[in-house]
Amino acid sequence: MFSQYEADIIEKGIELSWITWGKMRNESLTLGDISFLKADTGKGFERIFSVNIKEKDRDFRIQQMISYIKAGIMPDSILITPNTQPPNLADILSQRGFSIDTTGSGMMMKIDDYVSQVTDTNNIEIIEVHSKEQLETWLNIVNTALIGSELVTLEQFTDILELENTYLYLGILNGKAVTSCMTITDGDTSVLELVATLEEHRRNGVATAAIDKALIDLGKRGIKTISLRAETSGINIYKRLGFTECFIRAVATCDWKKIYKEACPCQLEDYKIAEAKRIFDQSSDVQSFVNEMNSKHVIGRRVWYEPQEKAIYIEKMYACDCGGGCPSNKTLIGERCHCQYINHVSKAIPLSYCKCSAVFFEPMFTPLFGENILIEPVETVISGAESCIFRVKLDV
Repeated sequence: MFSQYEADIIEKGIELSWITWGKMRNESLTLGDISFLKADTGKGFERIFSVNIKEKDRDFRIQQMISYIKAGIMPDSILITPNTQPPNLADILSQRGFSIDTTGSGMMMKIDDYVSQVTDTNNIEIIEVHSKEQLETWLNIVNTALIGSELVTLEQFTDILELENTYLYLGILNGKAVTSCMTITDGDTSVLELVATLEEHRRNGVATAAIDKALIDLGKRGIKTISLRAETSGINIYKRLGFTECFIRAVATCDWKKIYKEACPCQLEDYKIAEAKRIFDQSSDVQSFVNEMNSKHVIGRRVWYEPQEKAIYIEKMYACDCGGGCPSNKTLIGERCHCQYINHVSKAIPLSYCKCSAVFFEPMFTPLFGENILIEPVETVISGAESCIFRVKLDV
């Protein structure tokens, strides 16, 4: 059983890492009850790394967070630790279209307890990275062995190299650079990051030697503790070095195939669904059904049918017409959008955000026309249009 002290040390290391990544160019760091890092150009690290939502705001803030993820404002993965609030966040998210990965661990060690495990290093050399040429080699190892693509550019990581509290190491085997690792310090604590070895050179002791060098250097600098987040494949390696496995590190990742169906709390009223079925049963064809739906104002501002497309179109009511919206946001979004989680935002939101509104119509139209229909947004207020229009394509 881990202690609160251990949890706090690891949590501090997590925060230290993400705040450090936020010092790279083209990265936006947001700190608050939901803290996250977002890459402005698609190149860089991204994650919601801390969630500390008060109980009274819980339901709204969680749903708002999900809405921001769908809108591309927040990253689509969330780190969950023992200090996360609410403590059952993983369960809540798994019910709303997120997959939960619990294969990693939060680990820590007191530097004074470290005993070097390195014995034979005749063919291994560990050097500290100082030049841009060394950094390029180091970053190529990270991108190749750990990430699998160029997630972070050389220019971005040059910003990290130039910080006073970051220390990068290259492991060289028989003259070839094959391993990377780094430490970040803050006061008397530190975090180990980006340990990677090229696949064909693993199990030769280079990563162990690199970590050994990093830990010894930390001791010389007066650092007392170090933490890390380990993937399953590395847990036993770190245990052999003296790290303690303190807790399961969970990562919730948005499942884009489920999120639009499971995340939105809005539901179509039963009486409207029943009224649509009554009209459908009494109609001779699709055109007469749509005409009656429109005249009775069962749903939306207006409904019409395009027979060439075999598609029903729905123009939604404005939120302000229904007594809703966000009047303090003096934009079309604020006045006309029904979604209380996003209608205070003034910038245009991708059209894909409103796939959940398309799902909103399914309980009405699927029982009438079967599963082979496609409901999709055509234009929406939050994507910059004057109104929200959805298309129900029949016999897809």
